[in-house]
Amino acid sequence: MKIRDRRHLRGTLAWALSLAALVFVAGAAAVSLREEPGRVVAALMVVGMFAGACGVALDRQRRNARSDALRDPLTSLPNRVLLEDRIEQALRGYQRSGQGFTLIVVDLDGFKDVNDVRGHSAGDDVLRSLAKRFEAVVRVSDTVARVGGDEFVILSLNTTSDEEASALVGRLRHALRRPFRVEGATVEIDGSIGWAVFPADGATADELLSRADGQMYATKRDNSDDELMLRRGVDAGVIRDVESAMTRNELVVVYQPIMDLQTGEPHSAEALVRRLLPDQALLPPAEFVPHVERTPLVRELTFIVVADALRSTQIWAEAGHDLGVSVNVPYKLVDDPLFVEGLAGLLGSFKYPPGLLTLEIVPAGPGAGSELDEEVVSRLSSLGVRLSLDDGGRAASFAALRVLPLDELKIDAAFVHGLGRSATDAALVRGLVEIGHALGLTVVAEGVETREAWNVLGAWGCDYAQGFYVATPRSATDLVEWLRGRWPAVA
Repeated sequence: MKIRDRRHLRGTLAWALSLAALVFVAGAAAVSLREEPGRVVAALMVVGMFAGACGVALDRQRRNARSDALRDPLTSLPNRVLLEDRIEQALRGYQRSGQGFTLIVVDLDGFKDVNDVRGHSAGDDVLRSLAKRFEAVVRVSDTVARVGGDEFVILSLNTTSDEEASALVGRLRHALRRPFRVEGATVEIDGSIGWAVFPADGATADELLSRADGQMYATKRDNSDDELMLRRGVDAGVIRDVESAMTRNELVVVYQPIMDLQTGEPHSAEALVRRLLPDQALLPPAEFVPHVERTPLVRELTFIVVADALRSTQIWAEAGHDLGVSVNVPYKLVDDPLFVEGLAGLLGSFKYPPGLLTLEIVPAGPGAGSELDEEVVSRLSSLGVRLSLDDGGRAASFAALRVLPLDELKIDAAFVHGLGRSATDAALVRGLVEIGHALGLTVVAEGVETREAWNVLGAWGCDYAQGFYVATPRSATDLVEWLRGRWPAVA
């Protein structure tokens, strides 16, 4: 039985018992009226007391009913009705004091996966824990409301600028992204967040909520480029298979060279993870990485790739080639304290010059386009590793250009493939080269598959190239053999 139902039952029983006692005492008083007048007075006093108790019980029941109607039964947070009332109060308060406020909309990403993989009881535990975290972040005067299955709205009084709102959003996101311990398992989720500041962004509650929703959904669209995730969500079978592959060393890391466009010399290599199947075929990352990205497993997977990459650079150095190495890192790990701490440990254990390691930040998937914890990002930068923005040219990449302390921009292969065939793609690629250089970044073009693309990119001043025209991905030892030969494009 739910708490709300038990409370209602207790109120009803109290009212019924009080009424029964009242009837009994009143009857007894009537019988004794002629014989014992003194007792009648006492009886009437008791009747009054019971009548008062009846009134108190009824009043308590009415208050409980009103409270139940204004609260979310799972988290006990204000519901939409109470939120709307408090927004109206804030609007009226502005007329008196001139103090603005901010509405923040939080829509959880990956919460359906928690229910599907762990069960609905685990999902309920996450929601209750998250409600407490959000309330701990905001001021006492603020309101945290649950207005849908996985949607929250925060009304923050006296938060009157985008800068103040952004700071609060950063704290909310930090609370949201800390792992949850549920039924002995670790659960991680993220969220898309939008906000609106009154009066700058709207004059009414509807206008403000619409503005905040619009910003939130724009972020969510940028995070949803992966068709596989949109269509299938997280596949629990895939997650279990990757966990098993980790324990049996059935993940393979291959390396694709990145060449200097001006000199034709090898510059570095990108580490690409594959799943080794029983028939020795290699499963591409698109088949499993998007699923893993929505679970805590992605941190461990990334550490495995980084460790292999650092070992591989030692192999190349022993063969006389001082190459750097790039590793793909999901956006959600950029300000993950556990990731930064683990990465620092790996760099220390390998005694690796951090400037030779480039983290390619993928501006898609969970957390992309969101506010970042600047303190954690600063700790990541202080390690000395280079940060590269992958998939440059996609919508989400432009938002990331503004917030990440980048060293490099990597142009998405989809645009590079059009060189020599599409004037639009050519204009976009040339523009991205110029944008990267204007921001003080080195620029890498991936997906270089023709001599024409190589020549055009070199003429435009692009710094580095990667693609099948250069070389296909190969193992670390096979790359040593490849480096001994002459690369065809500069022969």
